[in-house]
Amino acid sequence: MKLIVGSDYHGSAVLQEEALQQLITADSYINCGDFCTWAGAQPGARDHGYDSRGAQEVQSLHQFLTRIEQMGKPWLFLPGNHDPAAAVLQEMNQDFEHGQAITASGLMWLCGVRLLVVPWTPPCGWSWPLTRDHVRELLADYGTSTTDILLTHAPPKGILDEDGKWYHRKTPTLRPLADALRPRFFLCGHMHLDGGKTVVDNGTTFVNAALHNMALEV
Repeated sequence: MKLIVGSDYHGSAVLQEEALQQLITADSYINCGDFCTWAGAQPGARDHGYDSRGAQEVQSLHQFLTRIEQMGKPWLFLPGNHDPAAAVLQEMNQDFEHGQAITASGLMWLCGVRLLVVPWTPPCGWSWPLTRDHVRELLADYGTSTTDILLTHAPPKGILDEDGKWYHRKTPTLRPLADALRPRFFLCGHMHLDGGKTVVDNGTTFVNAALHNMALEV
C-alpha cells in the first residue's frame, strides 16, 4: 500500500494542495494532526469544542477532509493538540464515508493494515492531553497486540522529539507502548524541527511528518 502521511499543516494551503496531488497516485492518506492552530486552545476547546479564534480553521478542516473524501480513497485524520475536541470531529464524521476523524484510542484497519490509533498528546496546555493512566490502560489492553502502525500526534520520548527538550521527567509519552508493541511503523508529527525525518529503532520505522507530506510503502 502506498500511503501519504502528513502532519502539522497549521492551515497551510500549500501542504493541503500537495497532499491532494500526491494522493492521486497513492492508495490512502493519514494526517497526524495539528491541521489547526487556534482551535485547540483552552478553555475554549474544552468548554465549546474549539476556541473562537479557530472557527475558520474548523471550517477549513472540514473542507479539506471533504476534498479527500471526494477522491474515494481511505483516509484517517488523527487530531493533535491544536485541533478541535471530539464532539466537533464526531459531527464532521457524519458527512464522511471513506474515512474518519479519530476520537478515541483503539485498533482499526486501513487497506488491510492494522493500526493502533491514540489521539492524545503529551500535555502542553492545549487539547487532547495524554495522561499516565491512559498510557497504562493502553499497555494493559493492547501491549501484546500485533500492530502494523502505531498512529498518534507526538513522537515517543527519545525519538524524533527534538532531543526531548519539550518533555520533562514526569511527562507521559507513548514510548512504553512503542517498546512493547514494536510496530512496523510509528507515525507522528508535533515536533516541527524533526519533521520530514525517519529513524529505525528496535525494528520500528519512526516517521515524523510535521510540516511535510511523506510517501510510504506500508
